[in-house]
Amino acid sequence: MFKLLSKLSILLSFIQLCVSMNSFLYFNKSEFVQRVSNGRAAKLGDVPYQVAFKALYSRIRNLYVTFCGGVIIGPAKLISAAHCFEEKNSYCRKFWSKSTEVSDRVLRRVVAVAGNLQNIVAYSYRDSLQSGQWRSVYNIIYPTNYRFPVHDISIITLNHPFTFNQYVSSIPIASQFIDYRGKCLVSGYGRITETISSEKLLLADLEIIPARFCSALHNTNMQHFVCTSDLSSDVKKGDSGGPLVCRGTGDPNDKGRGVVFGIVSGNRRGVGSFFTRVSSYHSYIENKGSCRDVTLLYMLISVINFELFLF
Repeated sequence: MFKLLSKLSILLSFIQLCVSMNSFLYFNKSEFVQRVSNGRAAKLGDVPYQVAFKALYSRIRNLYVTFCGGVIIGPAKLISAAHCFEEKNSYCRKFWSKSTEVSDRVLRRVVAVAGNLQNIVAYSYRDSLQSGQWRSVYNIIYPTNYRFPVHDISIITLNHPFTFNQYVSSIPIASQFIDYRGKCLVSGYGRITETISSEKLLLADLEIIPARFCSALHNTNMQHFVCTSDLSSDVKKGDSGGPLVCRGTGDPNDKGRGVVFGIVSGNRRGVGSFFTRVSSYHSYIENKGSCRDVTLLYMLISVINFELFLF
């Protein structure tokens, strides 16, 4: 019986891998660049939901640099792109969880900063108008069947919540698939050209491409993505994980401030940028599971089974 269950488990894992790969079967990974060009400088308070994930840049000067963007959706809950935190090896097995959990080794190197417009900035131990709010990260998870760019979304939990004010606040996420047509706002700290990075947070208005044209451009089903035109502005490397916010979409969560419609995922050369469609992961985000919770549950079941065996 045990051998049969093991074979079934391996078969299911293989099927899951094939399904996750299928959507981008015809794409060469070298064609992708995680890449706001032709943007305008943001002012403090323009996008209070924007967060910068930073890592140590200069130990001597205690400087940190932005490597990815993110979005505040709760006082201690953020979302970003999975590829920002991807690890080759994970302790969280797909057999026991729908999510992969990022290791403590990575968590210790990442800080989340809100209310600060600078790309490179000195670490601050206190919240202030000049430095913003700096928080350490408790937990990062992303879908176990993630394989860039499929399921490119992550959920981040902070050790301590942000203090909301006019410069730092949350924004609701899209809850329904809506083939919205219009312009949406993207923000990021990434490159303004192929070689030059932006010193400050930039904003740009991007035209949304209808879903059927998006699929036609990429020659595959792009149901779980949002595509934008790069005719005037675009996203560049370093903007990954940042928000694409749309207003007037008709989404139930859109109450005038807009909703997070997409998360910056990548750009396919000669085709255009694509974003992870947040509404496709609404339930996953709202009901996120943790590897730690699942592991504890599995251990509890094991103990119960052992005790029953003794009985």
